[in-house]
Amino acid sequence: MHDEHNLKYDRRMVKGVITLQEYRIGICDSDTGYVVGFMEYINMNNEIPLRVSAFSGVEAITEYLEYNGLDLLLLEEGIEKKDFKVKVVGLSNVKKINEDNALIYKYQSTYKIAEIITHLLNEDNQNIKMSSYVYGIYSPIGRSGKTSLARGICNYYSESFYIGFEEYSGCFNKTYASSRYKEIYERFMYYLISENLLITETIEELYEETGLKAFIALDYMDLKQLERKHIKWLAEVLREAESYKRIVFDIGIGAMSDIDIMSDMDKVYVTVLNDKNSINKLGMFKALLADKKNVLLEQKINYVEVPGTEYDSKIMREFIIRSGM
Repeated sequence: MHDEHNLKYDRRMVKGVITLQEYRIGICDSDTGYVVGFMEYINMNNEIPLRVSAFSGVEAITEYLEYNGLDLLLLEEGIEKKDFKVKVVGLSNVKKINEDNALIYKYQSTYKIAEIITHLLNEDNQNIKMSSYVYGIYSPIGRSGKTSLARGICNYYSESFYIGFEEYSGCFNKTYASSRYKEIYERFMYYLISENLLITETIEELYEETGLKAFIALDYMDLKQLERKHIKWLAEVLREAESYKRIVFDIGIGAMSDIDIMSDMDKVYVTVLNDKNSINKLGMFKALLADKKNVLLEQKINYVEVPGTEYDSKIMREFIIRSGM
């Protein structure tokens, strides 16, 4: 990871085509040398808004897509196209007349291929709002401004949803914990675990009861019941509501049973500090990521040093704007 780059605006350009997000690309071809070379070239070029994962075959793609997402899959021409539920573009060994880019000549410039893919995905997503962004805010280091940043993002984007995913959500006022609130909250948890769309109505009830719009703090013991699929489902329900510019998970160290949960989020911001102990903890965290070999998650992580200020301050607002959050 290039920390200096991650602190900059997350705007990438390919020959004048600017995108405000990174697209996740998969590639599968029998020429493993080509696949590896393509992946390394793209992933090492910070100006290209694509992040590539390489696959050895169709089974590997199917297994990956069970828990992860792709925006586009480059698939060798001739390989059977299964129902991957992802946009597929063929890789051809020969140049062909191809106006719709359903096939791409794979031996042209890698940069040119990146340009074609970026254009394709920008066209597909031109009507998708930035409100679809799901963020995970996490830190292996205590007192590093994690919750301030999470709340700051929600404060900056007024139409956002904050989810307290911590052991103890200190920013949640427990005076709201009336018997009525507890009843609604228990129903919320039941709908979450059973993946029932009535959860959206329950969220509205929580707002009416507490006065806290687009804000929920999950109980520590309840968090232990949740699996990755539950969090992914909740994020998708809130995303599809099209009512929120940002959906922000404020993730505590002890509340997350599986670090891979963050792979399903669009971006992950890990807050850091520069003292010796914090640097050592961060090193251990990065070593854990390396051991898990979760390339997708590593690509989504942005390491940020948050200013020591209140979440609703001018300084925090300027930091969020400057960091392209």
